[in-house]
Amino acid sequence: MDLSIWIVFIGTALIGISAALVGTFTFLQKKSLIGDAISHSILPGIVLAYMISGQRNTLILMLGAFFSGWLATQQISWLQRKTKLKSDTIVAATLSIFFALGLAMLSYIQGRPDDGQAGLSDFLFGKIAALNIEDLYLFATVSALIIAVTFFRYRVMFSFAFNKEFMISKGFSLRWNDFILNSMTILVVAMGVQAVGVVLMSALLIIPVLTARMLTYQLRSLITLSLIFGTGSSLAGSYISILGKNIPTGPCIIMVLSMCAISVALLLRVPFKIKK
Repeated sequence: MDLSIWIVFIGTALIGISAALVGTFTFLQKKSLIGDAISHSILPGIVLAYMISGQRNTLILMLGAFFSGWLATQQISWLQRKTKLKSDTIVAATLSIFFALGLAMLSYIQGRPDDGQAGLSDFLFGKIAALNIEDLYLFATVSALIIAVTFFRYRVMFSFAFNKEFMISKGFSLRWNDFILNSMTILVVAMGVQAVGVVLMSALLIIPVLTARMLTYQLRSLITLSLIFGTGSSLAGSYISILGKNIPTGPCIIMVLSMCAISVALLLRVPFKIKK
């Protein structure tokens, strides 16, 4: 098999693993919409990073995406503290503002004769074929960081999901926990947009966990099944995208995930409680 195909499959697997891990805890802590906000909010950061650097370097674009995603989470946190608006309203407003800004900047970039072929539009729906070996090393580093943080903060994040008041009474910082989880989410989204795109990246965070949730009520099984669904669907969707001609990677991955979720929903009833 060609080396580029292996790079695509390994990179996609790393994205699927990281998204499933982070998505599990955003789901448990009822922060799934944050992933949606971040995935749409990183677009202006990607475009701005390209405008400043003048090159489509994955590390530079990821730094721009992280900065933009961080600004979005700070705006959401500030509005939640300072206003009486509901969380879903704040999240919807934030993602709309940032995404509209990103689209406007993207249109401006594509209208310039020297930048029209920059390929930034691939970040809307994903194009994993553009991945190279340097990107793979970067993805492996980010995935290792996410796995390490999840391993060492497993019990803390689980406890915040089910007994937040108790954790606060024990001296654990809710704001610090939210900062770590948001940062992990931003990293996953920034890593995954090249394969899935900003429009559909939030689905890769939510659907694997949603599908696994219908099959189990135990946390460890939930994580394991989320990893299986997320990684397997990412690999299958990438393979379909490679075989097809001019088929974006993101929609292929999400369609495979959706078929898994629909199949499970039709065959099984949903358990009602998650246990440790």
